[in-house]
Order: sequence, then structure tokens, then C-alpha cells
Amino acid sequence: MARASTRIASVLVAAGVATATPSIAFAAPQAPTAKAPAQAATAQAPAAPQHNWKILWEPPSDEVTAAAYWKSMGIKGQRQKKGNWCGPAAAASALSYHAKVGSGTQASLAKKMATNKIGFTSPVAMGREMTNYINKAWKTKGTKYRAHRSVKNPTLWNTTRYSYFRGQGPLVLTVYAKKSWYPKAGKAVAHYVVIYGFDDTTNWNESTYLIWDPAHGKRKLKATRWEKIAYAGKLVVRW
Repeated sequence: MARASTRIASVLVAAGVATATPSIAFAAPQAPTAKAPAQAATAQAPAAPQHNWKILWEPPSDEVTAAAYWKSMGIKGQRQKKGNWCGPAAAASALSYHAKVGSGTQASLAKKMATNKIGFTSPVAMGREMTNYINKAWKTKGTKYRAHRSVKNPTLWNTTRYSYFRGQGPLVLTVYAKKSWYPKAGKAVAHYVVIYGFDDTTNWNESTYLIWDPAHGKRKLKATRWEKIAYAGKLVVRW
């Protein structure tokens, strides 16, 4: 489903056309006894149109123009209400792109995903309950979100772009807390964060993701870092 795409270069055209009007020079009048020298009339040929092309292969340096390259999916990020509710909070944040999410959504998802019972959130259960939530809100059927394994760096970037342009919504990542932003966390502690935007660069390894972290808030993640912090199985819950 992922497809590679490239940034379309912006082309600014400044076309200047200079057209010269033909001018004819005549000899000045002479005395009757003097033979006026014959002077041929000369005409200046019209100048060829001049086109100045400027191609911007990279984003402009000014922030206003460069901001157009950031693609963002509108979400209402939620902070996790309990220490082990990063999964329900991430799911609720991603779901806010698709449907109305209330203050009680985290608790409801935590119960349905068995977060309270087993102490953590299963990516499989998350995909199932996110699908159920959307189907109920939209009054429809069919699988929406599900867990995907072994997602590599280029695939994640292509999938993120595809999800954005197809309106399929944010993606939920499972990362090692210690390897990402929490160096004091235990080695095996998993953490959920949401990709809700990205820098639409020409190459995936130059891009950066916009991240919602339920334990912190907004963050950024270099596209090259995903596999370095991805939890065992490199699991991504996406449409």
C-alpha cells in the first residue's frame, strides 16, 4: 500500500520580454551643389524574448514559505491519566482525527483493551478497539486500524505520507521508553506515541515526524531514528 513519492519542485518563472521598435536614420539635407551621400535606412531587428527560470529544488530558508512543506493531521492530543495508560491515551488522540473523543474515552478504551487487567496495552487489541470506535461513530463496518509488524524506516515514511494524503489518519508507534525520551525507564518498558504529521521532504531519510507523546506532549522524531527506538517487533498500529 505504501508508495514512494518525491517532493514536487516549485518553479518560479520571471519572464521579461523586450521588443525593440525599428528605428530609421536619415541623412541630413545637403546644399544643391553637393550630392547627398546615399545612406541606407537601417532597421533594428526585434530582440528575442528573455526568460529567466529559477527552480527551487529545496525548501526556501524563510520559515513562512518552508512551513508549507509540513503536513499535519488535526488531532486533540490527550495526556495519559494513569502511568500505564499511554496506549489508551495514544489511541484516543489518534481517534480524535476521525470522530468525537470525550474525557471518558481513555477509561473506556483501557477497559476494552484490557489495559487495567494485564497492566499494558496490546497493539492487536488497540487496532481492534480503534476500529470498533470508528465503526460505531460512522455507523459502518469493516477493519480500519490494525497492528503491523516489522515496519522499517522507509515503509513507515511512505505509509505516513499515504495515510495523510488518503485521509486515513494518524499512526500509533510502539517504542522503547528508555531508548526514546525516557533514559531512566526500565529496559523492557514499552511506550506508545502518535505520528500526526511529517516534513514532506524529497527523501525519507531527510524527514522528521510530528509526534504526540501522551506522557509529555508534542515532540519531533527524525525518520532515521524509528528503527533505533522501535519496540520488539517494530509494531505500528495504523489504518
